[in-house]
Amino acid sequence: MSSQPDRPHVPVIPQPPMTRDALREAVKRLDLARIAEFDRELGEAFDRAVQTASTTPMRLFLEKWATVVAIERHPGRFHAMREAERVTGDPQATEEEFRSAQQTIARILREASAEAGAAG
Repeated sequence: MSSQPDRPHVPVIPQPPMTRDALREAVKRLDLARIAEFDRELGEAFDRAVQTASTTPMRLFLEKWATVVAIERHPGRFHAMREAERVTGDPQATEEEFRSAQQTIARILREASAEAGAAG
C-alpha cells in the first residue's frame, strides 16, 4: 500500500463503483504493485465467463476487488487485516490469539463486503 495520511479511520479515497475501470483505478491509487494481479485475474475471469457462458466469474471478480479496495482504502482496517493475517500464520500464536485474529479477519471482510456492495 502506498504511504497514507496518519488518519487510520478516514478513507484515503472514496469507494468506487463496482466496475472494472473504477476498481482498476482505485487499485492503481492504493497499491500500484497489485495492478498485475488485478489484470491477470480479470483475464482469468473473462476466460471462465466465456468458457461457461456465465457472467458469474466476472461478478465474483468485481466483488472480490471491490472488497479489496474497501479494505485498503482505510489505513487502519488495512493494517488490522495484515496483522490478523500475520497472527493466523504464526505457529507461535496461542489458540486465543489465533481465534481472535480469525474473528478480526471475518469482521473486516463482512464490513468491507457490505461497504463495497458485494453480495458476500
